[in-house]
Amino acid sequence: MVNYRVLKGDLSDDIKNSFVEMGRSAFLESRFNGLINFNEDKLIKVAQTYAVMDNKVLIIAVDGDEIVGVFAGYHGPWYFSDENIARDVLWYVKDSHRELGVGLFLLELFEEWSRLEGVKAVWLGQDSGIDTSKFSKILESRGYSYIGSNYSLGVN
Repeated sequence: MVNYRVLKGDLSDDIKNSFVEMGRSAFLESRFNGLINFNEDKLIKVAQTYAVMDNKVLIIAVDGDEIVGVFAGYHGPWYFSDENIARDVLWYVKDSHRELGVGLFLLELFEEWSRLEGVKAVWLGQDSGIDTSKFSKILESRGYSYIGSNYSLGVN
């Protein structure tokens, strides 16, 4: 059975190790692999900020002792407005748990957090290149509007 938790405070060594493992898997599956390097120390440092800052959230999905999904996001004003919107930074579910609804429940928890934080809108992006058509179908089925695209180009 998968359980969900919002992480607050210092991350334990077990959580950090799980994040490095899952982060490396996400990186290897993404379009970033071969384009830029993976820095596990930076990943942990950034993840820690999502567990301690008031305008950020770090949600995990746990199956037994294994972290199988993560959603990190924040809220703040957009550059042309004083009103807050919520944005995702990381939404990843291990391949073994993608057909079990883990990703959808992580999204629902982020949407609920956003409502409780009083934001005006949730803005989600997909820049990993992982299963983009499925990502779009999920969001459109939940009422999200398609608003743009991401492109990448290696220059060095």
